[in-house]
Amino acid sequence: MREIVLINSKEDPKVKTLVVNKIELLPIKKSIVEQHIDLYRIEKSVDALIFTSRYAVKSLVKNMQEYPELEVFRQIPAFVIGENTAQKLESAGFKVEYIGLDSHGAGFSSEIIPLLKNRKPLYFRAKKIVSGLDVKLAEAKIKLKQIIAYENKTNIVDKTFKPLPRSILIFTAPSHYLAFKQNFGWDGSYSAVAIGMTTFGVFDSEVEGFVSPAQSIDSCIEFAKELALKLP
Repeated sequence: MREIVLINSKEDPKVKTLVVNKIELLPIKKSIVEQHIDLYRIEKSVDALIFTSRYAVKSLVKNMQEYPELEVFRQIPAFVIGENTAQKLESAGFKVEYIGLDSHGAGFSSEIIPLLKNRKPLYFRAKKIVSGLDVKLAEAKIKLKQIIAYENKTNIVDKTFKPLPRSILIFTAPSHYLAFKQNFGWDGSYSAVAIGMTTFGVFDSEVEGFVSPAQSIDSCIEFAKELALKLP
């Protein structure tokens, strides 16, 4: 049976994992001030939060622990692209107003644009994004403010860790696919499972790619196991 390898930014005990990225959580207090948001009257400038990654949530929570004045963010309703990120927000005491039906950034933007008319959203995001969410909202005249909450950095991995031919590789973010290619290139015998449409969208045309039925690592693993039994 084909080997299954999770390409990720941290180890997962349930499956063989290749760590090709590291996540750096960034300080955000200065960025908030630069967006002309009064730290002691945040709710006057922001009435909606946008998250497309659990790392953005993790970064905000870490910064809140250092700066109590940021605690008000827990009371501002959030618009979230995925169920997992929504769960992380709720477990941290945040209010979730909307969970996207579409796991692709373009689809998510179309869903939330009508909901954000006349709102003042603040988007906590990665340093580099591929979804184009910020552009779509700007084109729709949404008064969007953005905070770079984390950065995805590529690890240089020893070539001996390159997965075997015919492996099924699971990618949980566009940056993981790009970092994998930077390290190992691409073997045409590989098959790839994307956690969502945004990740699937960065696959090159020669990649035999599939999208997980549900947007979670566990679902990706189960789907990859099914593919391993079905693929020749």
